[in-house]
Amino acid sequence: MDKPTILIVDDEEDFCTTVSEILEHSGYKTVIKQNPIEALELMQVQTVELVLLDILMPQMDGRQVLTEIVQNHPEVPVIMITGQAYNIPVAIETAKKGSFSFLAKPIDLVQLKESVKQAIESKRPKGMSDTIEEVMKDLGIVSASKAIEQIMGMAEKVAKTTVSVLITGESGVGKEMIAKAIHRLSERRELPFVSVDCGTLTETLLESELFGHVKGSFTGAHTDKKGLFEIADGGTIFLDEIGNTSVTFQQKLLHVLNNGKVRRVGDTQERDVDVRVISATNKYLPELIQHGEFRDDLYFRLNKFAIHVPPLRERSEDIPPLVHHLLSNACREHTLQNHFFSPAALELLTKQEWRGNVRELDSVVTKLAIFAESEEIDVHTVAHALKAELQNQRAYQIDKRPLMDQVEEFEKKLIIEALRANNGNQTRAAEQLGVERTNFVKKMRKHNLHKDDFI
Repeated sequence: MDKPTILIVDDEEDFCTTVSEILEHSGYKTVIKQNPIEALELMQVQTVELVLLDILMPQMDGRQVLTEIVQNHPEVPVIMITGQAYNIPVAIETAKKGSFSFLAKPIDLVQLKESVKQAIESKRPKGMSDTIEEVMKDLGIVSASKAIEQIMGMAEKVAKTTVSVLITGESGVGKEMIAKAIHRLSERRELPFVSVDCGTLTETLLESELFGHVKGSFTGAHTDKKGLFEIADGGTIFLDEIGNTSVTFQQKLLHVLNNGKVRRVGDTQERDVDVRVISATNKYLPELIQHGEFRDDLYFRLNKFAIHVPPLRERSEDIPPLVHHLLSNACREHTLQNHFFSPAALELLTKQEWRGNVRELDSVVTKLAIFAESEEIDVHTVAHALKAELQNQRAYQIDKRPLMDQVEEFEKKLIIEALRANNGNQTRAAEQLGVERTNFVKKMRKHNLHKDDFI
């Protein structure tokens, strides 16, 4: 299938070059025209799927160019770009003239890619849906296991509904990919898919990010801001790491989900939103509920349909196809020569537990691709890389348990070692550790240790 061609029309050469490189890296073809008149002439002889059009250009105003494109090429979506601060009246004007969307410089790369993707997909005939195979290929969901086959079957079924979905599984298993697949297979596929990591934001920032805020509602709120729920209106919002949110925030989220209305921070007005919610967590929410850390009513609201993604170590048959896919991606992304793993190297990778799941596997494969000195990556190179990775993990591993828990565990280990070394003799074990015998016996009781176990 040919790559979509995007026409970039802007009088700033550096901007055109940068955007062109980003889009070509994302799998598109690009054509640059710094003169809008030449761009219109090009469209008479060459087919393009999308136009990125600057508004202020010396030869011809972008709004006039937009009018020409809409009249002569109504099938081609146009994304307007401006170097000025985001201007609501201008955005409204260009939207009325037929633009697909409006972006302000400096361009946010994530927003650019998402806007381009949505514009390209908008050309798909209404009612035409992707097959599950197409969705898996586009999202890079590679598998040979029965587990993932069943999960994708569940995703396809639940996509036909509007119920909330809760995806569980360890970090790095690909929960967001499953959420994207559900969106792509649903009737909402033409509308936005918005993702937010709830675990990386404070309660205040998360509330502002999801619900928006009005000017002056808090320090730094210089303008009104639309929240992600409003941006995702009609589409899907993905709430990752929902288990890391506070109970106070959970109550506000529950209100939005129950009423279909969102209120920006500092505002008195509520706005209607129609959003399909998919959430994910690597925690066991029923346990958090027992400890009062998660609302049970929100849990039942989010968990209308549950999908659990097993860790990579429980589906090792997925590792070989994943390795080939990730290696190919790494070589393409970093402009490297093509590499391949020897059978022994692939077998060694398959035998690993991959506690960080696909994310960790991707990291190791990318490093191997970058530092490989020959086309074939052999088993010795892989073994060396895995050893280095393990050493790095140990060097940076931090025990997140409370300090006293760690001290208690260390004390218990010392007592056990002393008892073993002295065949259960409490007096000699206490002397070895430099503590009074009575105190030593108390500590044994505290740790539920018995001298008979060491004789």
